[in-house]
Amino acid sequence: MNTLSLPPKLTHLFTLRCAVDPPMEVGNGPYGRRRCVPIKSGSVQGKYINGEVVPTGGADFMLVEEDQTTHVNTNYIIKSDDGAFLYIRTEGTRAGPPEVLRALMEGGPVDPSQYWFHLHVKIETGHEKYRWMNNRVIVGRATRAKGEVAYDAYFLENPSEAEEGKNNKSLL
Repeated sequence: MNTLSLPPKLTHLFTLRCAVDPPMEVGNGPYGRRRCVPIKSGSVQGKYINGEVVPTGGADFMLVEEDQTTHVNTNYIIKSDDGAFLYIRTEGTRAGPPEVLRALMEGGPVDPSQYWFHLHVKIETGHEKYRWMNNRVIVGRATRAKGEVAYDAYFLENPSEAEEGKNNKSLL
């Protein structure tokens, strides 16, 4: 095994923008404050897929810690422009200074550079054109604004053989 190989590269898969309803407060439970944010609609645009978020009851289920760090878990469906359906699941964490996170919770405008919001994205589909996405490691960087959630999704790729060779030669 070559321990000096290049790390995987990130390749942009799509940008997703979702319109969301106001949160439903489930309340404080044994693990923290639970909220559910219904997903109303949205768009998906990228080199590999374009389409819409289907308004079929998708939602973002949140667990909010005392310091306002938020763990998200979403489930929804995308319909591609060519008619394929893709089931999307995300898990992630939004963290930062408590006053910044509190402002986000209240719907105020917050500069995305002031907080950290990363996702793991899992795609499931039976459509032949998009089936390759089922087996990719996909990550995302998200932002939150009043009435909207957006994220850029990237999949990990191995660096090309030429990049690997160049890296190994520079180490000799």
